[in-house]
Amino acid sequence: MTRPRLFPSLAFIVAAALLLSGCDTLPKPDGARTGPFHIPPNVKAVPRLPDTVRRIALLPCASEDLGLTEDTLRDLDRILATALIRSARAEVAPVGRDAFARIVGRPALLSTATFPSDFLTRVADRTGADAILLVDVTACSPYPPLVLGLRARLVKISGREQLWNFDNIVSAADPAVVNSARAHVLQRTPVTKPPGDLSYTVLQNPLVFADYVADATWSTLPPR
Repeated sequence: MTRPRLFPSLAFIVAAALLLSGCDTLPKPDGARTGPFHIPPNVKAVPRLPDTVRRIALLPCASEDLGLTEDTLRDLDRILATALIRSARAEVAPVGRDAFARIVGRPALLSTATFPSDFLTRVADRTGADAILLVDVTACSPYPPLVLGLRARLVKISGREQLWNFDNIVSAADPAVVNSARAHVLQRTPVTKPPGDLSYTVLQNPLVFADYVADATWSTLPPR
């Protein structure tokens, strides 16, 4: 009578050891492709943009007590305008800082400020816009972990209806933000991309990070 084997065979032990050692070398899922992703929380918006809002005037971004240079603010103006055009919500009429100063007497206006007399009428006459977008920079760190905070509101010129409000601080210290920022870069990388994963550069480059934040911000605008 054959006795039952009390110990596993050598072949079984070797196979098990190889399997277990391989578990440590399995590639981890890439968060830029699998998430979790960042969803801006502090947003209030109407269900859809009114049909009468065909053109939006994007005003220069404003800041308060952040010590941002004029060059930095102009860079942010350009990035915000490019991303807003890319969002295809409406025709965009960016208002430069110099042009805005000629309209209002200052290079920018905080979104929380009281509108000067005839302000909306003057902007509408200058741009032909049906609504205005005001944007404030509420936080900014150009050193890792990068931080950019934006507060914004979309106001319909006729009737001064509030169509959209946004107030968020986006920080690369949040893993979900890291995933979303890298995914943003990967989506915009050509198919014939260079070898290696360059998406991590968004976490060191303030302008590239601002482009991601701008896209994330405008993605919450009411749809058509």
